[in-house]
Amino acid sequence: MRADPIQRAIDEDLVRVLYAQDPIAFVSHWFSIVVLVAIYWAHMPSPHLFALCFGFYALANCGGLALWLWKRRHPDAVTPRTWVNLHALRGVLLYLAPGVSIWFAFQSQNTDLPLLHTVMLVTLAAGVFMSNGFDLLNFATAIPFLLLPAIALHFSEHTFDRTILAIVLAFFFCAINVYAVSYRKLFRRVVEARVDQQYLAESLAAQKLVAEEASLAKTRFFAAASHDLRQPLHAIGLLAASLNDGAAAPAQHAKTADHIVRNVEALNQLFNQVLDLARLESGVTQVIRLHFRLAELFERVGNQYRPQAAAKGLALRIAPTSMVAHGDPVLLERVLSNLLSNAVRYTEEGAIWMGLRRSGRRSGGYIEVRDSGIGIPLEEQERIFEEFYQVANPQRDARQGHGLGLPTVRRLVGLMGGELQVRSVPGRGSVFRFPVQAGDPDGIVSSLSDSAVGGASAEGRRVLCIDDDPSILEGLSSLLGRWGCIARGVPDEIQALRAVDEGFLPDAVLCDYQLANHRTGAEALSAVREALRHAGQPKVVTLLITGDMASPELEALAAQGIPVLHKPVTPARLRRTLESLWRQQGASSLQKVAAGNPDAAVPAGRDATVVGGHDYVP
Repeated sequence: MRADPIQRAIDEDLVRVLYAQDPIAFVSHWFSIVVLVAIYWAHMPSPHLFALCFGFYALANCGGLALWLWKRRHPDAVTPRTWVNLHALRGVLLYLAPGVSIWFAFQSQNTDLPLLHTVMLVTLAAGVFMSNGFDLLNFATAIPFLLLPAIALHFSEHTFDRTILAIVLAFFFCAINVYAVSYRKLFRRVVEARVDQQYLAESLAAQKLVAEEASLAKTRFFAAASHDLRQPLHAIGLLAASLNDGAAAPAQHAKTADHIVRNVEALNQLFNQVLDLARLESGVTQVIRLHFRLAELFERVGNQYRPQAAAKGLALRIAPTSMVAHGDPVLLERVLSNLLSNAVRYTEEGAIWMGLRRSGRRSGGYIEVRDSGIGIPLEEQERIFEEFYQVANPQRDARQGHGLGLPTVRRLVGLMGGELQVRSVPGRGSVFRFPVQAGDPDGIVSSLSDSAVGGASAEGRRVLCIDDDPSILEGLSSLLGRWGCIARGVPDEIQALRAVDEGFLPDAVLCDYQLANHRTGAEALSAVREALRHAGQPKVVTLLITGDMASPELEALAAQGIPVLHKPVTPARLRRTLESLWRQQGASSLQKVAAGNPDAAVPAGRDATVVGGHDYVP
């Protein structure tokens, strides 16, 4: 994955080192030209060829200087690898002349010239090793041209002295190549270490920036949340104190009590919105996909907001659709509720439209919510997804919401695998849309409009409650008793197993997540399910209740599809969850019977999770 960045760094370093020594090399080669011309001056064989060879040498040296000047003035004219290749081409031209020119020494009558020329070539080869040894291409285009002609000519003389010199030159040629290999490996390791260090520094800087941004966002979040939580608490405190005024009329007391109730409702709504965001951030919110009629979901959500829209003189239009969707109806209902709530809040006249658009998709489409409200400026369209940020509420009036709806919507849509899109023009309204998958009509289990609470499925059900808090056990037993259930409360796993041994075979098991003696509700439920299986009661609804928001164990349970409710759990939420789980369990059993497998059991906590992981409020 990182080969290209490392190779580019090597090429960049090669360019710097290769071209940094070119001015010195230019002077050195002119010195070599002067020395060689001087030693051949008295015994110059083939003067025309000699002049041609050393003229070529001089021009190549000047060409090398021109390349250096071009690189200095236009460093970005070509890529680093191209600069390296051009430098290698310059080496071919530059070292060809001195290497081949040793032929003149063997044509001369002066027997000392071959030795003197060879010394000069060895000196140049040593310089090549120092300046070009860390690049294979530049080294390979210089050393062979310098030394191989001399080695071949010395061997061709067939004298003892020349043969020994040829052997020494061959040994020098091999040794310099071996050392160059080690030189290149060392150079590469140094560059890789530098790149790794630079990569680590950049990674740490990026992580530091992310941490600082997260810390700043957390600070802003808590500052805004603190403000919005303190406001109703402050009002409740003042209003509650006014109730002690004995001189106030009963009508005034009733009005004060009504204000207290409304502030408590606002506080509870804000508290639930903050908990929703915390659950989404912690990863414990489950996506439970079902096949359902999209029109039923539209009608269900539309019925909630028609009165509010009518009170403002707005038309709420819902486009008819026959599409069967495959998704999480509970999470989709939350998304649409938040979008419609915003549309009603920020639209003063005109209409609100909700419906499905295919938009060229063969399977599924896009759910859209349109309004003719105030609109959102382009520069604000990303900030509206920040917690507690509101475009048209600088005074932070709680009656206009708290700025948590759209951040929740974006996270929910992302959790379901989609992307929330927004188009808006100030003064002309906004459009929010997100994708939805098409479902299978044969996969529909039940209608979304079925009333889970109004049925009699809780009547006569046996429910085992496990919680180490006596007050919670008492409250659960009383609540379940009013629903017609037969409830039994126990403080721990041991007492739950004892109840099963005594013949109490429950239809549902409610268990707190954090129990005494360092036991968890997941462990207790697993033990109870195993005991019930041996007792002949394999099909039982299980439900975990917890106040924990970010436990890794809860994330694992959510991934397994085990139903989890997060405190505070309202009675309506608890009953709807139980009713839905029981109804889904019964529907699954009927499907298995219809398929010719009447003895098949429904896996607890998996097939029976319709809304169990959602903390759904009807």
